[in-house]
Amino acid sequence: MNNNNQFQATIASLESKVDLLEAELIYLNDLLLRCGFPEGTKTLKETAEELLKEGNPSPHEQKPTSFER
Repeated sequence: MNNNNQFQATIASLESKVDLLEAELIYLNDLLLRCGFPEGTKTLKETAEELLKEGNPSPHEQKPTSFER
């Protein structure tokens, strides 16, 4: 019976985490739509993949500008 209680507690914890992640994803998608990404997270992902494919350096690889030194 103890294993059953542990499984139920684990399931409840995972369901709570899924609910939180779903709420965060919905909020992020809404922000992206309002910022001009026509399909929200989908177009953000496509844009990021395209930038990487084009070979644009990541912010960590870019040379600092004079005001960043």
